[in-house]
Order: sequence, then structure tokens, then C-alpha cells
Amino acid sequence: MKSPLLKLHEAIYNRLKDNLSYSVYDDVPENADFPYVSMGAVTSSDWSDKFIPGMQVISTIDLWSQYKGRKEVLEMTGAALQVLTSEDFDLSPEFKAVWKGLDSLEIIIDIDGVTRHGILKYKLLIEEL
Repeated sequence: MKSPLLKLHEAIYNRLKDNLSYSVYDDVPENADFPYVSMGAVTSSDWSDKFIPGMQVISTIDLWSQYKGRKEVLEMTGAALQVLTSEDFDLSPEFKAVWKGLDSLEIIIDIDGVTRHGILKYKLLIEEL
């Protein structure tokens, strides 16, 4: 089985960077201005059957805001979800995403008591071609 994780990471990062009006980071600089989006944790598990190798992937997108209240972070999560689900990801020639959608979405107040943190978990089922 081959891993689709690098190709998928690049596809998600580029889609967010090209379509959101917020800064998008793979590695957040120390003095990044709010609001911004960062690439978070990735988990994967085997999703193969006896004929086709595959992987289930959950990619976490972190959305950060210091707006007082939840309005901005909710707008950010909505925009990111729309961008992610608007069209299929091109993972060819090695992989194909056969399903994609929201796994979960959570908004929390960070430990500093000021920062709002949106945690969008995006799930994909990927077949190896």
C-alpha cells in the first residue's frame, strides 16, 4: 500500500491557500497575525478491501481568531468547509478520493481566554489506483 498523505496534504493546503481570504500556514510563524488557518493533525487507518488498497484519512484544519465572540471563527470554519467540499481533489495518477465530508467541527476558547480555536476535522476515503 502506498501512502496518499503527502499528496493529500499538498492538495488541501493549496486549495485553502488559493481560496480563503485568511493566511494559511503549514508551519505558523511566531508572530502570525490573527485571524489565520493552520494545518493540524492527520490520522489515517487502513480502508482496504480484498481487491483495492485504500486509506481513511482525517485531516484537521485549525482556524484561529481573536475576535471577541464566535462570529469570526464561525465564518472562517464555514468558508473552509465550503472550499474543501466544493469539488473533488485531484490525487491522480496514484490515488482517488471516493468520499469526502465533514467528520466533526468544534469551536473552543483557547487557554489564554481570548483566542477562539475552530477545529475542523475533514474525512476522506482514498483508494489507491
